[in-house]
Amino acid sequence: MSVEERLERLGLKLPPPPAPKGVYVGAKQAGDIVFSAGQGPFSGTRRGLVGKDLTLEEGYQAAREVCLNCLAQLKAVIGDLDRIKQVLQVVGFINSAEGFMQQPSVLNGFTDLLVELFGPERGKPARAALPVHHPGWIAVEAWMVVELEE
Repeated sequence: MSVEERLERLGLKLPPPPAPKGVYVGAKQAGDIVFSAGQGPFSGTRRGLVGKDLTLEEGYQAAREVCLNCLAQLKAVIGDLDRIKQVLQVVGFINSAEGFMQQPSVLNGFTDLLVELFGPERGKPARAALPVHHPGWIAVEAWMVVELEE
C-alpha cells in the first residue's frame, strides 16, 4: 500500500505545499537526502501557547498538520512519497506557555503520523522537541530530513 493510500485510509490528504514566506524553498534535495523547510500547521489552526491558549491535544493535532505540510513540500520535490527510504530526523519547536514541559508529547503528533505512514523502521526518526515562547505565534513549527531509495 502506498503512503498516499495510507493517508487516505486515515481520512487525511496532503494539502498543496504552502508557499514560502521568505527567501527559501519548501524542500531541497542533495543526493539521496531531502530536507524540508520549517513548516507550521494549517492556516486555520488556532495560534498561541500550548499549555495556555491550546491544550496538549490541540498542540498534538497542530504537529500532525505540520507533518502533512512537510510531506507536501517533500512530494513537490521528489514527486512520490514512496521514494522515501527512511525518515532521518525531525526537529520541532513547540510554542509553550511558561512551565509547560510536554514538548515531546506535542511533537508525537508529527512522529506518530510518520510511523503510521511508513512503519516504525522507516518512519521513526531521530528528533528534538524544543520549547519556544512567542505569544500569538503558531503552536508548532518543524522540519524533517529524509533519505530516498536509490
